[in-house]
Amino acid sequence: MSASSRGGSSPRWTQIAERGSLWGLRFSVWCYRVLGRRVATLLAHVIVTYFFLTDGRGRRSSAAYLRRVRATPEGRAHLRSRPGLWECFLHYREFALVIVDRVGLWFGGGGDFEFESHGVEYFDRLTEEGRGSIVVGAHMGNFDALRLLAVRARTVVNVLMFTDHAQHINRILRELSPHAEARVIRVAPDSVRAVFEVRRCLERGEVVAMLGDRVEPTDRGRTGRVTLLGGEVELPQAPFLLAGLLGCPVVFMLALREGAGRYRVYCHPIADRLRLRPRERGAETAKLVSAYAELLERYCVRSPYQWFNFFDYWGELGGGRPR
Repeated sequence: MSASSRGGSSPRWTQIAERGSLWGLRFSVWCYRVLGRRVATLLAHVIVTYFFLTDGRGRRSSAAYLRRVRATPEGRAHLRSRPGLWECFLHYREFALVIVDRVGLWFGGGGDFEFESHGVEYFDRLTEEGRGSIVVGAHMGNFDALRLLAVRARTVVNVLMFTDHAQHINRILRELSPHAEARVIRVAPDSVRAVFEVRRCLERGEVVAMLGDRVEPTDRGRTGRVTLLGGEVELPQAPFLLAGLLGCPVVFMLALREGAGRYRVYCHPIADRLRLRPRERGAETAKLVSAYAELLERYCVRSPYQWFNFFDYWGELGGGRPR
């Protein structure tokens, strides 16, 4: 789970989040393998309750986000009560349930899940034509569930992420599903190696998946300010700069949990064959980042408990903006 920024001397939230995710993934795998899905789900409730009770900063961040959701007309339809401790706990709980589902998916248990798809015909057409694409998601719902779409379409998913633990995470995922065609492309500061690797993936007609709702250390100086849920935030331009450089489609995709073993997958084309003109690159990129933010906000207000950023996202709680 993500941590809040605590000032200049504290570790970056990205590092804390990766360590927590790695520990949580290993423990969830052990529970799932030894005790089964039902018991793993019960234990997940115990674990998330502990985190909820001991993570005051995360609770405040959750409440601040939920208040922004409820301030919108559609958000009030999904959050009828003013966000309090119970609503924040439901937010944490949803995160725990998605982790259990992630483990189940990586065990090859896709048959235990039901998927209802909306707009994925565009994604299917891209794969049929052998066109590589950049899929941009968010820390929302279950991004791993989107892997099943690629498996069905007989293509490869390459996950682009900033982490010092990419090799460890990749090894865990391969242990869970040895035949899964999934790769992690590690992004390192001051290195362009990932760009060339992304190019090779796209030339092979593969999918490069990345998350666009957090600014990573490698994004400094390449962000766009947008309005999200009534407040200004910075979002990375990297997905759109990459697509413009490589001339490939950009697709927004989410898989949202609708209940036990049930997901709805949403797909929205953002650009079919992106080419950024040098003189207008800044303005065109700004429009693309804004289009992404509008889609993200649409689903935040529809499924408020499924956006998993438990830190001071708007920098309004006295802890400064996330580093």
